[in-house]
Amino acid sequence: MAFNTRLLLLLGSFTVLLILAYRQWQSGASAFAVVLTLVTVLAAWLIWQHCSTRQRQTALVLKALANQDTSLNLRDQPELQKLLAQVQQQLGNSRQQAEARSQYLQTLLSQLDVAVLEFASDGHLLQANPAAMRLLSTVQYQQLLQGRFDEVNLALLAAKLQSTATHYQGQLQWQQPGYTDRLALSIVCTRIQGQLRKLVTLQSINQALLQQEVQAYQQLTRVLTHEIANSVTPMASLAQSCQQILPAAGTVLSQDDHVDLSEALTTINRRGQHLADFILSFKQLSQPVQADLKQTNLVAIVKNCLALQRDAISQSGVELKTDFPAKALLWLDEALMEQVLINLLQNALDAMQHSEQKQLTVMLERNAQQQWQLNINDSGSGIAPEVAQQIFIPFFTTKATGSGIGLPLSRALLQVQDAQLEYKPADQSGSCFSIRFAQ
Repeated sequence: MAFNTRLLLLLGSFTVLLILAYRQWQSGASAFAVVLTLVTVLAAWLIWQHCSTRQRQTALVLKALANQDTSLNLRDQPELQKLLAQVQQQLGNSRQQAEARSQYLQTLLSQLDVAVLEFASDGHLLQANPAAMRLLSTVQYQQLLQGRFDEVNLALLAAKLQSTATHYQGQLQWQQPGYTDRLALSIVCTRIQGQLRKLVTLQSINQALLQQEVQAYQQLTRVLTHEIANSVTPMASLAQSCQQILPAAGTVLSQDDHVDLSEALTTINRRGQHLADFILSFKQLSQPVQADLKQTNLVAIVKNCLALQRDAISQSGVELKTDFPAKALLWLDEALMEQVLINLLQNALDAMQHSEQKQLTVMLERNAQQQWQLNINDSGSGIAPEVAQQIFIPFFTTKATGSGIGLPLSRALLQVQDAQLEYKPADQSGSCFSIRFAQ
């Protein structure tokens, strides 16, 4: 305020002096006119000096703000100094809030199970959160940093990226070591500081889809068993009642007819009872499973199940090979897990009944995603591809005396423990059933 007042007075004085000097020069040169002209020039120089000082101070203030410099001291401008301090404080607070928000978002992204990737317009990967790093292999990550999509999974992703101009939502088949995962894919195109960016999210939905499949089978089984039981039970009861009121032989029916009818009623009654028992065995597949999860050493469970099958393994002449660590702590239901393992081990022994070389391999290791994975390999004849697609369907079986509920039930029991049961052909011969734990 004081600087502006001084500048106005100086400008006013300069204007008056300029007018007086002009009139003096018009009336003829004189000593007074010369002095007046010099004073006018001096006033003009002072005005220019004040303006230059003002510009330098403004430049210093702007540089201090740009460089976050708090050491600038304007002693002759206390009000400007106070205003500068307020602006610097507000800018500092804004920067701290922006840094806090950025740190919060980075922490949030690091905790998400959803893979988040940011791509530039030319396809180069700019950044990825830890979930994306777990999904991608080292080779895949290096290729994305270079803007390359040579690997088969990345080629599929590149096709979606190139064809997306605004947004996209869909699914993506993602080949993992030993199995195929299904991912929910979302692509959003945006501009950040004028540059086109494509934000990609990838999330595994394989577990959710398998859970829906298990629930659908359970619902179907409940309906079928209810309807069949409602028909079979009274049919068997009527056959038994008819047999009891059947007239004696030779009265209404001949001896041969009486024998034939009696045998027919007995067969109907017996088969009805067998069907009723058969239906009851499926109730365990149709009922939702409740798991009592506790932190348990999976290695101990595996060893216990192998001990239970020791006699069967020895009597069958099977060579047993094991490879697992001393401890693998997981949240499991021990009883359900034992039921699954006993079923899988028995299936492996059955598959090798007619094999010349019988070898059972049980291996527990961490996969590429650092998840625990339990593999049970047998040296049997293997499973044909067209049959392998149906082995998890309830009631489907290739065994003469099988019920077709062992594998579907095992998958359901593992689902409630956040694990997946998958089949894959063994590396050399036979079959491999793999349990992958998401924990």
